[in-house]
Amino acid sequence: MAIRGPLSGVRVIDLSQGWGGPFCGQLLADLGAEVIKVEPPGGEVLRVDTWGKSGGVDIRALNRNKKGIVLDLNTGLGKEAFYDLVRVSYVVVDNFGVMEEMGANYESLKNINPRIIFASIVGYGATGPYSKLTAYEHIAEAITGMASVCCDVGEKPMVQPFPLAEFAAGSYLAYGIVTALFERKRTGVGRRVEVNILDACLQFMTLPFQMLLTLGREPQPQGTRDPGVPVMGFYRCRDGNYIAVGPSWPRIARILDLEWMIDDPRWSNPLARMLTKREMCEILEKEGFSKADADDWLDILRLEDIPANRTNTLEQALQEPQVIHNKIEITMEHPEYGKVRAIDCPIRIIGAIQGEHSPPPTLGQHTTEVLKTVLGYSGEKIARISGEGI
Repeated sequence: MAIRGPLSGVRVIDLSQGWGGPFCGQLLADLGAEVIKVEPPGGEVLRVDTWGKSGGVDIRALNRNKKGIVLDLNTGLGKEAFYDLVRVSYVVVDNFGVMEEMGANYESLKNINPRIIFASIVGYGATGPYSKLTAYEHIAEAITGMASVCCDVGEKPMVQPFPLAEFAAGSYLAYGIVTALFERKRTGVGRRVEVNILDACLQFMTLPFQMLLTLGREPQPQGTRDPGVPVMGFYRCRDGNYIAVGPSWPRIARILDLEWMIDDPRWSNPLARMLTKREMCEILEKEGFSKADADDWLDILRLEDIPANRTNTLEQALQEPQVIHNKIEITMEHPEYGKVRAIDCPIRIIGAIQGEHSPPPTLGQHTTEVLKTVLGYSGEKIARISGEGI
């Protein structure tokens, strides 16, 4: 049984490729939307040859609960099938300019279906001096300043180990789509919804930017320390592992047998601790946390009701009791890979989402099914479309 939820009955045509757009489509599919992923004959950019029609890690991470079809939008029959899908759908999602390449835009879709919502992710903006530049994840991290603060003092800029800027854009696009669907119920007409990666990334960084805009100074790289609250951060322990510690002054000094720090003028009041927090944290680490292993400190800190946790690897994170309790890890039966593991959608609408997740489709897996059941195409017409490039 497929996922049923608040968006059940909402049909989405997902032309997107890469990370941001497919992430948006998966969010909608996880909430019950019927998402039809349309790919070109060779597959989207993340279906690398070594993985074949099933797709690799990226495809598996971003395309569950979707139906996959192949249409050559450069052919007459391919375009006809796409426009027929638009007539019976609520939303079209694009992020690689597929619509523009086929000579279509929101106005042309609106002529076919006035209720359609056309949602897209663009690089730096639809207009402006950078509008024609190609946007890549690490360039977005560079241009927004993210790379300059996500590192330690004096170290090289750091690329995030996951496409944060793209995922931010995909999240905002899903938010915009649901908002447009709500408005459409009242007005009966669709909307053009657009998110650019540049703005999405900047808004995700609203806290450091507000520090700049309020205080007039650039936030500095913090490395293992929290940018605002003294003590908060990561501390290396005797076994080489790190422990994350929350707000706990002055109790942490007593627990680490460093009570002399409490009355030291350098840390005796909040402003002093803010101005000398780097020196303070270095002492806590070298003269305190380095004396025992991370798990030992975790037991002690939790007994003292101080927020703390060992800094996990990804596999260790999945073994955390609360993670297991939340059932955020799911399994699906894939037609080629068998049982596959994945991370579920974190949105909990209590009692509204039912059913089982379906695995990401192989290339064109549902082409015949969708063209036949959704559009009512005959076997002969489907065969003709296949002859044009499916």
